[in-house]
Amino acid sequence: MNAEFEQGLRDMTASSSLLTREIGSYILDGGGKRLRPKLVLLMSEAVGLERTKALPLAYAVELLHNASLLHDDVVDGTEIRRSRPTANQVFGDKPALLAGDYLSASALDIVFTLGNVHLASQIVKTIKKMAEGELLEIEHAADFHDMLDVYLHIIYLKTASLFELCTMAPGIAVGLGSEELDAMAEFGRSIGMAFQIVDDIINLAPLDQDDKDAYNDITERKSTLPLINLFHADPALLGLLKQSSSPDDWRKKIIPRLSPEILKQSRALAETFLAQALKAVDGKGFFTSQLERIPALVLAPLEHRF
Repeated sequence: MNAEFEQGLRDMTASSSLLTREIGSYILDGGGKRLRPKLVLLMSEAVGLERTKALPLAYAVELLHNASLLHDDVVDGTEIRRSRPTANQVFGDKPALLAGDYLSASALDIVFTLGNVHLASQIVKTIKKMAEGELLEIEHAADFHDMLDVYLHIIYLKTASLFELCTMAPGIAVGLGSEELDAMAEFGRSIGMAFQIVDDIINLAPLDQDDKDAYNDITERKSTLPLINLFHADPALLGLLKQSSSPDDWRKKIIPRLSPEILKQSRALAETFLAQALKAVDGKGFFTSQLERIPALVLAPLEHRF
């Protein structure tokens, strides 16, 4: 994304509260791939949505994403994100949570100015899904589990639902029909599922240059896809983990068992979702070469890990 977009994004965090401005600037200055707004702008270009309407949508989804990061980091007790202390570590949990609320409300405010009830309804539904996904993850983090369907449902709600909004929103804005919107939604949803799977693999196959807390999914007892595949391959491991309440013990039992085969099996499912994404929009009038390159961008962080 360019400097114009970055400045516009910061303008959206304007507030009379110094803390809100500081936390907003802190989390936005942390960078990130900006993949979600990029998807909005690419799909907007593909369906002919003028930039004056596409940019507000791009700002809105990136603000929603950063609001979710603020909330997730407080809930999960995350200490490092993008090679820096998380906002809750710097400013405290309460200010971080309230700043996240402010960003979410700002995203809604932006979308409502477009005057499209269908679009506004979709963003509200997406916020509800993201919150529901976080709550479900908390419920299932009471213990490790091997339920693939539960994991897939959680990552759809927490992550893929926002990607779904990114690729569907431009179609709603230009008034496309249900068939086209379904294809656009499937593209974004499948990209989002693969994106989260890749992120979960990265957490358990870290490199020195990574900017996240390595292995914190184990510490938080999040049964991500690589762990579920491991539990299916080694059913006795679940019983061993239940015998201890120590994250150090969990890591000692799990990490040596995370073979390249387990990680490749997880990558294979991400690739399946990416193939589904391309199939959903293949032959559609809005499929462009730039959208076709997104799957490779999603998979790129896995190179040289296993």
